[in-house]
Amino acid sequence: MAAFNLKLYTPGGVVVKGLECESLTIPTTRGEVNVLKDHTHFLTELGTGILTAKTANEGDRHFLVTAGTLKVLKGEVTVLSITSETADKIDLERAKEAKKKAEEKLSGNDALTDIDLIKYRRKLERAEMRMKLAYLRGV
Repeated sequence: MAAFNLKLYTPGGVVVKGLECESLTIPTTRGEVNVLKDHTHFLTELGTGILTAKTANEGDRHFLVTAGTLKVLKGEVTVLSITSETADKIDLERAKEAKKKAEEKLSGNDALTDIDLIKYRRKLERAEMRMKLAYLRGV
């Protein structure tokens, strides 16, 4: 019997709903959180990274999540993420190209506004996480 259910939503729709989990590792802005059965209730800000769900039936499932909120309440974990991708949706070559472009912008050759600096740092972070997720699936 699973310890709790995971619901993962983005503005684009449902990524996963009712996934029975034994444990979760979730990136937050303050570091990774490990959720187990009977975890205390809490609400926190989601970070960018890999969410790993350990299930009895499907083994480990990995999801890229980018910013949002995380809620643990009454045996249910709800993740609201700006974006989310599963490992099978990652295009490794596209992620490598996005990383290269972001690194070029951040190299210091171009004058960037504070907003552009934040934007390209986030693009770099997402590209690196996509590459990591692709490698987790065995590419």
